[in-house]
Amino acid sequence: MKIYCYFENGFYVEADGFGADTTSVGEIVFNTSMTGYQEIITDPSYAGQFITFTSSEIGNVGANEDDNESRGVYAKGVIVKSYQDRYSNFRGKQSLSDFLKEKNILGICNIDTRFLTKMIRDEGAMMMVASSKISDKAELKKILETTPRIEEINYIKEVSAKKSYLHTQSAWNEDTLKYDEKKELAKKVIAIDFGAKLNILNELVEAGLKVEVVPYDTSAETIISKFKNKEIGGVFLSNGPGDPLILKNEVENIKKLIEANIPMLDRK
Repeated sequence: MKIYCYFENGFYVEADGFGADTTSVGEIVFNTSMTGYQEIITDPSYAGQFITFTSSEIGNVGANEDDNESRGVYAKGVIVKSYQDRYSNFRGKQSLSDFLKEKNILGICNIDTRFLTKMIRDEGAMMMVASSKISDKAELKKILETTPRIEEINYIKEVSAKKSYLHTQSAWNEDTLKYDEKKELAKKVIAIDFGAKLNILNELVEAGLKVEVVPYDTSAETIISKFKNKEIGGVFLSNGPGDPLILKNEVENIKKLIEANIPMLDRK
């Protein structure tokens, strides 16, 4: 299928597509990783964005259930130079195209990703619209101009956990705790989920911590109370998508935690 792309700097291009048959609007960014495309695509930090891969060949190892970094895909689309639908890997369960179709995500290929990367490098990340249904440049331009920009949307509401839970999975997806429950050797920490990647939570467990994941809007008072009652030893602030400048309530909550002298670490 054909994909038609319009960028806010006025650039318009036709490419080929895989994945979902749809229209999407988001911010275009690039990623220079040579491997791990499924982990990148499922990283909640990319919510609202089109991911341009500088690695030329994408799709060759397919997709599987174990490499997801979250419960869904929150990116708007995937842009690659060369897409390989016939995958070859003993862990592969389906093609990347089928994986994206299930998540209703656009895939764009046979496009000059080097040019796009240079454009982003020189002009900065920008908004774009891509469609397999609409080819008219003027109509795409209108859609782009009337859709909220990424810095106007709080994607954390979409990607965060809906309720608290104890994360027990450690590195390599082992569903086991790395501490001795009886001896209580581990410190319990609260991980505020602004869009946490699974492997970060896994590594916290691997390090011997009890990890309670809580929604992004959990009140500072609730966390402070747990700290004062010695239920937790600290707080982890996760990574997440979007522009932090719009996160007014979240910033105020973190300020309260700082004022309460709660030990904190984050994922930069």
